[in-house]
Amino acid sequence: MREETEGDGWSVMRVRDEPAYARYDMIEANIPLAIQVVIDDVGWWCGADGHERGEPYRSGCVRDHVPADYAAIVQLGRRLGVRPQAAMIMCEWDRQNILRDVPSATWQGRDWDNSRWVGPWLDEAAHIIRAGRAHFELTIHGIGHEYWDEQGQASRAEWHDREGTMRPRDQVLRHLEYYRRLLERSELGPLPESFVPAAFLHRFGAGADGMGAILAQHGVKYMSTPYGSMFRDRDTEGQWFGVDEGVLTVDRGRDLLSWHVTGGEPQGEITGPICGMHWPNLLHADPKRNGEVVRRWVDLLEPYSSRWDRMLARNAAEGFSQCVYHTLGKVRVEAERVVVDVSAVKTLAAPGILDAFYVKVKGAGTVQAEGFVVVGETTDGAEHRVVRLEKR
Repeated sequence: MREETEGDGWSVMRVRDEPAYARYDMIEANIPLAIQVVIDDVGWWCGADGHERGEPYRSGCVRDHVPADYAAIVQLGRRLGVRPQAAMIMCEWDRQNILRDVPSATWQGRDWDNSRWVGPWLDEAAHIIRAGRAHFELTIHGIGHEYWDEQGQASRAEWHDREGTMRPRDQVLRHLEYYRRLLERSELGPLPESFVPAAFLHRFGAGADGMGAILAQHGVKYMSTPYGSMFRDRDTEGQWFGVDEGVLTVDRGRDLLSWHVTGGEPQGEITGPICGMHWPNLLHADPKRNGEVVRRWVDLLEPYSSRWDRMLARNAAEGFSQCVYHTLGKVRVEAERVVVDVSAVKTLAAPGILDAFYVKVKGAGTVQAEGFVVVGETTDGAEHRVVRLEKR
């Protein structure tokens, strides 16, 4: 952060090259960056890594999964007042072996048999998800996470290969259709509006023939993946976000723990718009003690809601949208007015960007933005004013 002093006592604080912070006299204001929680590899019942046998890596958990593991996600969301994204793998939710019709989606191909994982736990977990929907945002991740060719050979990953080449279009469409059917058979709702690519293999900016266009055609508005592993045919619109055929694509950055660590102590700084983790990171080896690990994540994340330049996103739509406003918005303070300019957001063709954002303020003064009105104000744990604006 650097501070630039201008005439008449102005002091404009800039982070990177983004004028989203401003101060004048006793008033200071900024458009904070929101943090969305994203949890990968939810949905497996078998935790064991089977990649050496041509099976998926699965969750890598030290034990198999139980319904209480879904309750842990809801518990995390409830304690933080947010809706974590649960990026789900659906093959072990197949109640009628319909995936025999999609041999590229599982390691058994046309001989697929999921009877081992069909039992009352499916209905119990589905009930937890439905009842806790305010704190559990189901997100597309994949059916079997990997891709199996006609010879039954596995390769990473389900949607793109390691060179960034999308899987055959007919297979991508078939996987999405059967993902929808699996959700339907467990009464888990329609195809979600958000997506996390399996193994973080994705190509951005491939145009009308790319994955972004297919996702948009299926109603997906939001996706996230680490930019460090994302293939791209053009630059993203911002440091942390891009728009691909209308899909708002946000940088996940680096997770604080390795994917297979069960429990563990989350430590470190979340520097971007996403706190990413994998399901075992939230769980205990003894599922009755999941709450202990949930508490560690609450202790890590809760302080961000009171940080001057941060906030916790209530859901992906809010978090990803706030990232755009944070990046493109401009803030200045004039006497006792905080004036916000978010006109640059209008140039983006992304239907998922909400017509609402937040400003944090220190000191008195009104907040104004052309085309927006203040619809509410609260304070965070540090007594910063948190002002919500919505489009007129």
